[in-house]
Amino acid sequence: MPLTTYVSLQSTFGQDIGGTQNRKLIGEIYSRSLKYLSKSRHEPLRSLIPKKTYFAFRRGNKLSRAVNKSLFVADVSEWKKFDAALTNRSLSKLGPERVTKIIYSVAISFCCFIDLTKDRDQKTPGTFFEYLISHLFAFWLGVKPTTRIQVLNLDMETWLPTDYIFNLGHNRPKFHLPIKLSTRERIIQVFAHQRVIDGVFGTERFLGTPVILAETKTAAKKREVTEICVPDQCRIYQLRMAQLKRLYYLDVPATYVKLNDVFPPIVVKSFGHFFFEAVTLSA
Repeated sequence: MPLTTYVSLQSTFGQDIGGTQNRKLIGEIYSRSLKYLSKSRHEPLRSLIPKKTYFAFRRGNKLSRAVNKSLFVADVSEWKKFDAALTNRSLSKLGPERVTKIIYSVAISFCCFIDLTKDRDQKTPGTFFEYLISHLFAFWLGVKPTTRIQVLNLDMETWLPTDYIFNLGHNRPKFHLPIKLSTRERIIQVFAHQRVIDGVFGTERFLGTPVILAETKTAAKKREVTEICVPDQCRIYQLRMAQLKRLYYLDVPATYVKLNDVFPPIVVKSFGHFFFEAVTLSA
């Protein structure tokens, strides 16, 4: 069962966040999740999102969260190809969109497994998603992250709890990495955390690059899928609160794509692009 491997990942993850052993366990979780889901029925959902098609896995009376049909790849060999390309720093042969699909499939398959086997468990899928994304950041950047930063003031030294921070070294920016399954109307939290860090250290010292799975919501009775987005609020937060360097998604909300073309611009991309632009972002 995937949970057995997940427990192993939990126990060893922090020892070497970017280590290959963590990626091996993540691959095993993906494989075992797919094996479980292969015995579950696909139930079509009514998508209220233009140009997107969703389905859910059903097992008995339980229905999983919505799965984007065009992004979901039930093929372990794709993960193996990604693993090899990541290790060899040769992701260009896959491209950002294919990379996004593979990572989306790993994340959503375990989420759906938990949906079908446990009741109202949001913590386990969320923690696994944190493991997945922080591992990929740590390996690609070659840096072990921290989740707190030292703050000096006139009277005392103290530590500020944060999301994942990747310090690339002297006189270089640091990545501030919030990781969320979704934010919906709570996306202000991402901007607020960035504002606190900017207030302490100055703007552009920490690059806000949140990674979010999706903003979908399924109405259980009607079997309808919608995206809960607040684009106008995001524009206000970007202008008045703090500026995010990127807003990465695995399932990019249609409404948020338009934020690339308005003022103030918020660069919204699929997460696969990170691996192709990390060097230029941190230059």
